[in-house]
Amino acid sequence: MNRAIPPLLAVLLILSLTAIPVMANPVTGANDPPETLHQETLRTANGPSPETVANTTNRLSLDGTSRSEYAEYGPDLGAALASTDDEIRVDHAQYTTVEQAFDSASAGERRQLLSKGYERLKGQADTLEERERRAVRAHANDELSNAQLLQVLLRNHREAAVLSEAFTELEERSDRVRDVSLPVEDEQDQLEMHRTKIRSQLDTAYRYGESASAGENLITIETSRNGFVISLVGENYVREATRFDNRNTSQSTQFEDILDAYDHARELYPWAYETVQSPSFNEYTTVKLYKIDNNHDQGHLEAYLGGGTGNIYREVQTLNVNALPTSTILTERSNDLEMSINETAGNGPSHVTVTDAETGDPVSATVAIDGYEVGETAEDGALWFVPPEAPYELTAGTGTDSINVSVGRE
Repeated sequence: MNRAIPPLLAVLLILSLTAIPVMANPVTGANDPPETLHQETLRTANGPSPETVANTTNRLSLDGTSRSEYAEYGPDLGAALASTDDEIRVDHAQYTTVEQAFDSASAGERRQLLSKGYERLKGQADTLEERERRAVRAHANDELSNAQLLQVLLRNHREAAVLSEAFTELEERSDRVRDVSLPVEDEQDQLEMHRTKIRSQLDTAYRYGESASAGENLITIETSRNGFVISLVGENYVREATRFDNRNTSQSTQFEDILDAYDHARELYPWAYETVQSPSFNEYTTVKLYKIDNNHDQGHLEAYLGGGTGNIYREVQTLNVNALPTSTILTERSNDLEMSINETAGNGPSHVTVTDAETGDPVSATVAIDGYEVGETAEDGALWFVPPEAPYELTAGTGTDSINVSVGRE
């Protein structure tokens, strides 16, 4: 059952507080994006989750050793074919389970058909997470390419839409039968976790052969044994993170009621709630999830709190890069060029500016990280990019001059 905090009560609460190899059809082919565009980086992290970040939203982070790489995405016929197969399979299952015998069935038989159809769809929905979990773990073990992992995420994005529509059709049929109530809405809300902004951009690129806007065909992928983070930067910085170990559906919810869970969410994201503009908090009881959906001063936060663990399970952040606080970490000069690098907190996007060393005028330069080109500076001489997790070499070149610097992290 979907339960939400009444809007007026939510406002009052805010005002009262101070502010893989074994996996489903991995597809590769000639149209796959390059498997590795940035040398693999392994890191070990044991920080809190979400990670505490000053003057911006906290970020869900991975734990343990992870694999981090850049990858490109674009048109891919294999992923589209896999999605088409999913839609046919789901539609056929619904037809054979419910529709074929529904009209001629008695009321009791209809209840059985609806129950059977619901359980079948629920089982198919549950396979999405298991497919994703296996793919992420295989990628972290270097057993799955970047292209294959992105295909799995995109396939889940598309299949979630098909399954959600099938749930809607099932619910419409249940309205014709007395004494039948199916928790369809909670299942649909759970499926929405696979329908994220980043995956929509991937879908656009795969379908139409181009990214949503210039420079958005580069994505960072970080995977560990128990989770993943994918992120890209264009007009906004978009970051999707999942911690599979932060959800346990076999445990009862850790919270007394929805207000208790709401208070805990405020503790996990204090800055976001201090600057919140339109808070939303919902409880999905049958799937043991709580959804945080907040607009704040720097963008938008969407997160799912696992009731069984009391931890953040999935998180999507969309942040306005121009609203993020930055700090200059270095400035370097060559004969003709001057380059400044600013970074944002929480390993967010970095900003490089290249200008003429004498006049200060912006310069068009190609920017590379560890030898791989991540983009070109715009008319203002600037470029936003998602930095690697580990120390890296950054080069800005114009063809006649270049600057090379080592960027480290404390």
